[in-house]
Amino acid sequence: MTTNNRVLLSGVLVASALAASHGDYIFSPLELATLTTVVLVLNFPRKVSESSESCTAPGYTANPVLGCYRLYTEPKTNTDARQQCANDGGRLLLMNSEAEYERVKSFVVQTSLIGVWIQGSRSSFSSPWLTDNGDPLPYLGPAYVEIASPTALAFIMDAIGATGGTQGTTNVPFICEI
Repeated sequence: MTTNNRVLLSGVLVASALAASHGDYIFSPLELATLTTVVLVLNFPRKVSESSESCTAPGYTANPVLGCYRLYTEPKTNTDARQQCANDGGRLLLMNSEAEYERVKSFVVQTSLIGVWIQGSRSSFSSPWLTDNGDPLPYLGPAYVEIASPTALAFIMDAIGATGGTQGTTNVPFICEI
């Protein structure tokens, strides 16, 4: 149960108690103690549980920033990279934040890659970048470069950390996530 749900449930309990006591009904000490206990238990801080999912897929690594990921250094086209990720039960990595951007950039720099495919595509040069499920990309990166090419329809991070579009037929390493 999320914190918001616990607070909401506590509010409903207290409001119900106040509404009931507004009439002729008077709460007994036992009922008040029970209500107080329920409200305290619902709102008592809890340790955030670790994700129940573990990173057990062969070749994949758990990372606190990226989750369960795998860096493929063998270059493939964007279509083939997507297919490889799907065969693994995942997808190309979706970059959601600057922390993820920095982690991916460090992979590219440390391994001297020419770049990596990450999740993002568009149907034309003038259309927005979209995730695999059709939502706008949540994060383009601080070094996003708009390439003025009608064939730059697949999203990539290059060797210096710049992000943007390129031809999907280019062979590039890639990162999958599960």
